[in-house]
Amino acid sequence: MNIKEAKEQIEHAIRSYLLKDEYGDYLIPLERQRPVFLLGPPGIGKTAIMDQIAQEMQINLVSYAMTHQTRESAIGQPMIVEKNFIGREIKVSESTMSEVIANIYETMEETGIKEGILFLDEINCVDQTIAPMMLQFLQYKIFGKHQIPEGWVVTTAGNPPQYNHAVTDFDIATLDRLKKVDCVADFNCWKEFALKAQLHTSIITYLTEFPENFYGVACADENNQSFVTARAWEDMSDMMKLHEEGGVVVDLILIEQYVQNHDIAVDFNDFYNYYNEVKDAYEIDTILQGKASEQIKANAKIAGKEEKAILLDVLTAEAAGAMQYSRETTRLLTEMQPILQDSVERLGEGFSNREVFSNHIMRRQKDLEKKVTARVISASNKKVERWIIHNLEDYLEKTTDTRDNRRAIMLVMQMFEEKAKEVKGITQAAVAVFFNMIKFVIEVYGLGEELSTVFNTLAMNSNAVKFIQSYGFEEFMMNPSGDIPQADYSKFDEIKINYTVEDPMARYRRGN
Repeated sequence: MNIKEAKEQIEHAIRSYLLKDEYGDYLIPLERQRPVFLLGPPGIGKTAIMDQIAQEMQINLVSYAMTHQTRESAIGQPMIVEKNFIGREIKVSESTMSEVIANIYETMEETGIKEGILFLDEINCVDQTIAPMMLQFLQYKIFGKHQIPEGWVVTTAGNPPQYNHAVTDFDIATLDRLKKVDCVADFNCWKEFALKAQLHTSIITYLTEFPENFYGVACADENNQSFVTARAWEDMSDMMKLHEEGGVVVDLILIEQYVQNHDIAVDFNDFYNYYNEVKDAYEIDTILQGKASEQIKANAKIAGKEEKAILLDVLTAEAAGAMQYSRETTRLLTEMQPILQDSVERLGEGFSNREVFSNHIMRRQKDLEKKVTARVISASNKKVERWIIHNLEDYLEKTTDTRDNRRAIMLVMQMFEEKAKEVKGITQAAVAVFFNMIKFVIEVYGLGEELSTVFNTLAMNSNAVKFIQSYGFEEFMMNPSGDIPQADYSKFDEIKINYTVEDPMARYRRGN
């Protein structure tokens, strides 16, 4: 199965393990909960899906790489304690609580969340000195004398032996205590993630054209290793974007630091240079503004396969990025609305602006820190939370200069209205980009394969789909059968986004 299917299997298992009866007891006792054993090649996203599951279920995640664990960190430090046995004082050997178990309790204390996932990576590469304790742990969930708390599910992962010389094959007794899930590298599955995460478009386009170069590991010997992984493409995407923003050249030297297969690295480097030539030649911004020249349209009509793929993917990525930015800023506005309503009411009751906004800022910061510690917040949601805190700090600073609370209230209302207007503009711009892209594709290629390609790509991007659904443009999306939508594209120039936000200050106005 691919990593997406593996994620579903693991999530189903965790949800089942956390089901309770009417008395609050777990339906499957802790000792009978088989740890999940996710077996798959390196760099395909095994660790990432544990983060995603924890975020979606809003439970803690504590991760350990078992290759780095010693006997002491796994089962605790040895110590001598005195005990009374049948009237006799006896010195016995025990162990302190293991680092792993202690970390679970510390995480519960910090986050206030009582349930979670303990993820033990590279479980089949543990040091032989702790292998016997691992077998006991997998069966009874005990390290030393300390059991993990109820409500915590053990998940593990490992690489098959052909990818790691340190792997030890589990015997039948061990495997019979695990819920084994095998997964493989799958480009189409990874592409969905890449589109949503807005990985560099050149990487997505290149791998769509040459999916055989997506993943491969060849180890002739320890000194002659050639490999490329999903993790390498993702990490390289981040670095490429930073290089481009900073005006630093993305070249073969950089690419080979991530894509450690010389032939694929050279091939991608050539493709990346061609990708930039195509982007520059087609003046992408003018197309998205609805101002493409007749020459650009003519060039697009006769473009070759790779050139056309680059053009369509760049246009689609720009539209999807605009849609995601609109969704994020709209979430900022939605989250700010009740906060500001409360702030206005408290200012109207005579509280100082510093007291009102400082309390909101501290609460949001503390809540964000808890979510980061628990690993239950996505990168996008974290960005929105930081925006909210920054905006609240701005409200605090601006209202400090006012002479009384009434002026502070009027300033808060004005600032929010300005933000609402800004977000409306961002949303309208995203709609315009979407429609201008579709218009360009139809004018150049008609209702054919190229339009299908655009719609198929958008349909793989959950942010784009949610944006389109939010503003009632489903008629312009492909239906489940894959048919081209029979929408009235002449409406494009008539459609105006009617984006409104309820005034959070309405209650204050009514009361005054």
